[in-house]
Amino acid sequence: MKLVHISDIHINAAPILGLDSIANFKKCLAHVEANDHDADLVVITGDLTHYGQEDSYRELVGILDASSLKGRLEPRLMIGNHDNRETFASVFAQTRRDENGFIQWTEDTPAGLFVYMDTVDAGRHGGLYCDKRMAWLKRVLDEARAKGQTAYLFMHHNPVRVHVANADVIGILNEKELQALLRDYSDTIGHMFFGHCHYTLSGAVCGISYSAPRSTNHSCWPDFAGEANRMGYGDLAPNYNVCFLEDENVVVHTIDFLDADKVQWRID
Repeated sequence: MKLVHISDIHINAAPILGLDSIANFKKCLAHVEANDHDADLVVITGDLTHYGQEDSYRELVGILDASSLKGRLEPRLMIGNHDNRETFASVFAQTRRDENGFIQWTEDTPAGLFVYMDTVDAGRHGGLYCDKRMAWLKRVLDEARAKGQTAYLFMHHNPVRVHVANADVIGILNEKELQALLRDYSDTIGHMFFGHCHYTLSGAVCGISYSAPRSTNHSCWPDFAGEANRMGYGDLAPNYNVCFLEDENVVVHTIDFLDADKVQWRID
């Protein structure tokens, strides 16, 4: 199965750190349309807008309506800390929610069960996965295990410390509790996908592999100096990930879509 994973598009009318998030997201979609129309699914893991404003969500509606990514390729939209849960749901009428109103749901795919998690703690940049959401996730994973399905988890916030101070202070507040649950289902969870940090990440937590792309707009530079109030950014390539999910393997490619014109092709 081929998956396109996009994150942190931050749609906003005004530039963000001198960058045009709308133009950059359109360029990202154009590259996906030109090169990844054979994908099975496209997922955007949150921070759809920069301020959670209705106008920004309506701008996103227009961009997606003009895109050729329809049907199976219509992007699955998740929320992040820069989003507003209720405003998003009011604009995107087909938003799926669980019994407690959180924007999380599941989807059967050729690779297994995709589990879309709502890690937003309204009013805070840090994430939270509360008892109600954990009960929902446990039930979902129990059902997947009983069916012999592999589950792939999608969330906005990083579920593990990444050793960059300005990211770790706004990770998932109760990450230890979430990690305890993940550990119990390491036989069922095939991979985890998230965003939030704005730089390319890969690794494992509780024996479960994970990956994250950069933002499509303002990529960040990982800083290991331990200074939580410092963020590195600049003229850095944004990207998205192309992932191949196989029976026992996950392969993740980073696509620096703005650099595509620099590529020279050789055919022998």
